[in-house]
Amino acid sequence: MDDGYVIPGLNEEWTLGGAKLMEWIAGICSALVFSEVFISKVARSMPLLGLVLVVTTFGLAALRRKFPDEERGIRNAAMVAMGFAPPGIPAPASIQPVWSGAPMRELSETCYYSQLSLRDLFGGQDLLEEE
Repeated sequence: MDDGYVIPGLNEEWTLGGAKLMEWIAGICSALVFSEVFISKVARSMPLLGLVLVVTTFGLAALRRKFPDEERGIRNAAMVAMGFAPPGIPAPASIQPVWSGAPMRELSETCYYSQLSLRDLFGGQDLLEEE
């Protein structure tokens, strides 16, 4: 199909109810942690553990589907939220607020290039003045 349309679900892995295996494992682990931390009698609170399992599992599945590149999008969003650039892509605007591909017209006197007198060595402003 080279007509530009995307075939939905073509790259889907095995799912149960729309959640992948790792999301189910994360739900089971969160239910176990919840039972150890908050619950003293597990048998009496099985509906609560089931609710934690289902909410965690389908919450992760819904979060994954919000991004077009699924797990990679979640990873990139988490890295940006922690304040560092994801690997393999340019830094997003929230981390790198000043971004321009346009050349600079003049250099500031306070920049390291001017302070280290690299202008004399490489000719920083001279190239711009010749044009």
